[in-house]
Amino acid sequence: MPRPGPWPIDLARIRPFRIGDVDVRPATREMVRSERREVLEPLVMQVLVVLASARGEILSRDDLIEACWGGRAVSDDAVSRVISSLRALGRTFETFQVETITKVGYRLTTQGAEAFAERPSNEPRQEPSAPAIDRRKLIAVGTAVAAIGAAAVFWQRPWRHRAPPEALDLFRRGEIALRMATSEQTRQALSYYERAVQIDPRYAEAWGAMALAYIHILEGFAEAELDGVPANIRSAAQRALQLDPDNADAQVALIFIKPEFRNWSRMEAELRHLTSRYPRHWLANGRLAALLYGVGRLNEGIAIHQKVLSDIDTMLPIALSLLAKALSFAGRTQEADAVLEEAHRKWPAHPALWYSKCTHLLFSGRPRSAMAFVMDPESRPTGVAQAQAEPYMRLAQAIDTRKPSDVEAAIEDWRQIGLTNVTLHLPTSAAVFALLGRPDLTFQSLERYYFNRGSFGPSTPIGPYTRRRTDLLFSQPMALLRSDPRFASLVQRIGLEAYWRKANVLPDYRRDAA
Repeated sequence: MPRPGPWPIDLARIRPFRIGDVDVRPATREMVRSERREVLEPLVMQVLVVLASARGEILSRDDLIEACWGGRAVSDDAVSRVISSLRALGRTFETFQVETITKVGYRLTTQGAEAFAERPSNEPRQEPSAPAIDRRKLIAVGTAVAAIGAAAVFWQRPWRHRAPPEALDLFRRGEIALRMATSEQTRQALSYYERAVQIDPRYAEAWGAMALAYIHILEGFAEAELDGVPANIRSAAQRALQLDPDNADAQVALIFIKPEFRNWSRMEAELRHLTSRYPRHWLANGRLAALLYGVGRLNEGIAIHQKVLSDIDTMLPIALSLLAKALSFAGRTQEADAVLEEAHRKWPAHPALWYSKCTHLLFSGRPRSAMAFVMDPESRPTGVAQAQAEPYMRLAQAIDTRKPSDVEAAIEDWRQIGLTNVTLHLPTSAAVFALLGRPDLTFQSLERYYFNRGSFGPSTPIGPYTRRRTDLLFSQPMALLRSDPRFASLVQRIGLEAYWRKANVLPDYRRDAA
């Protein structure tokens, strides 16, 4: 029988076993009988391992989340999807069933006399056999099995504070809202966490998640509106670490109080350290990928984001948006199309994904497709008004016709958009200027954005918490300007050249040209 590894379940450390006459191989995620072979998604195999380990006893939804999602909040749909996949496999192999016990949980039942068995001794074994595990130990403590000679060594997780049900429910609601990553949902998540720690002041997970929610707020607001936010992050994170020194959310939040702009080397080192300690932390991995996009290492960041979305959480709209944008910037157009199609199926009304598809179509040279997409009322999220869509329409028309009047109208649109929120919108405006053949305006706007200098718009002070993005420097429109001496000067003064020398790396565009 399988025994659970470090939580969440580490499939590489689970020995093969059988359910009836079906051979289950967790390390390769395979189910095999005779000539039939199925490769399971990682989460589906993890849930199968946990249910099989319970030997027919009932496990609650919380039990499965603890063992397979690491206790992170997931929606009912996510759990139901995995259970549905397991039921389909049970029908395919005609060996087991997953029963739902209403308002209690799930259990795995088998067809036939031989329920669960270890592989025969003449087959490959990954670990020495171990006795059946008690359900309460499986859920409350967890075990890991390591082979040392012929013996098995067990360890127990440290005792962890258990929050009351009401606080736990608020925490899980907050986690789902936070992963939506919209302004409204972030504020809603923060409200949930605040209520959770009011109910249970010793709830370390809620304090750590609160620190992350404040980081999301820090990312989206102008400098004048940031008073008190960094102090709130430190306070929540330090409280979480007092209660649980191993709290990953708090550690991630503390890294991102300062912006990554010009702090790439330090942040990369800290994030790589955290992702090695917490390989399934969705945001630590996602932020490492985003940092790599910002220093021109698109393909490395893409690989990390793909792993996040395949192995950690398939339902992260911002991760899907950033991955699609990076694929588009890297010239991997068809892959970006596929990611955006998948994202639209999962999140048809998410505004970030709508904007990502607009810019992808425009920057990849498909203005008419962009025009059709923007004009389609079914594709537009409720949060995107007609007035917000019109600049994309005029931009598509300008790219398509190249008429001077259309180009000037689009330029004026994006000049005003850039000035309404320099932190959030000016990088896109600068790329649009490049796309429309206005390099002088591009460099003027970036001079204001990165250094608060020049003639583009009014003064925009840059404080210690001001965010400045550099990923747009590696977009398709900016590729048109890389031979301009001003581009080389820009990356030098920003500090990217110093980062590349220190890290001993080249950005993708230089490596590809070598």
